[in-house]
Amino acid sequence: MSQDFIFEYFCRPIIDPGVQGYNLVNTATYALILFAVVFFWLYPFLKKRGLEFGFRFAIALLPFVFFGSAFRVLNDIGVFSKTCNILDPGFFTFTPGIWFLTAGIAVAALIIAKKTSSTDEGFYRHFAGIGLVFALPALIYEFTIFRAWDGFAIVLAMLAVITGLVVIGMNAWKKGFFKNKLNVLVVSGQVLDGSATFVATNLFNCGEQHPLIKIALALLIIHYADKEIEDKNTASFVKLAVVILGFATGTRDLLTLGAGTCL
Repeated sequence: MSQDFIFEYFCRPIIDPGVQGYNLVNTATYALILFAVVFFWLYPFLKKRGLEFGFRFAIALLPFVFFGSAFRVLNDIGVFSKTCNILDPGFFTFTPGIWFLTAGIAVAALIIAKKTSSTDEGFYRHFAGIGLVFALPALIYEFTIFRAWDGFAIVLAMLAVITGLVVIGMNAWKKGFFKNKLNVLVVSGQVLDGSATFVATNLFNCGEQHPLIKIALALLIIHYADKEIEDKNTASFVKLAVVILGFATGTRDLLTLGAGTCL
């Protein structure tokens, strides 16, 4: 790739506030890198350690997702500067650097939790606890500067109502569809993402920064994973990836809205 191409499609969207942060080129590239790292390194790495990627693991992992989203918003509000220089700490407060940082912290925390726990319950508690240590400072700070509590509340209300309606409707149509609680998280992540974007773009002056994974697609992924993937742990890992995508983008949009960076 030429330097001009890299600057136009990867660096400029980071450093120029007048340019849309995501475009087809960088989105496709980040997605391919994510897919390669997750399924060819991270999944085998975690599977060798006997992890089950179920509901409890997803809940324990969410604080790290919240950390990544909250830390990303700190860049939006000007706490950190935007840069393309990978040697500059600011690089790790913006996409894609923030998710390299988050993944590194999560993997390190996972190893520590494994070594300090003798039971599954202890592992989940230690793993989630480390995530909260990282997430809470950024979240608490952002809550103290919130300007749009009304938008924040509307999104959370939509999250509860829409998720509830989807669960009730799908269970009525296909009994037991949400017997696995991880399936509820898959849907709720997409509902959060969609609700935050809807409120931000329709009630406030926010622009959409990423393509959405729709609720219908989330339901199709659940159906495919449950019916076509024989290894249930692998199926759960696929769902976990969708959970992370939904909550990562949704939480970032929700916190951006609340902090008032697009009012």
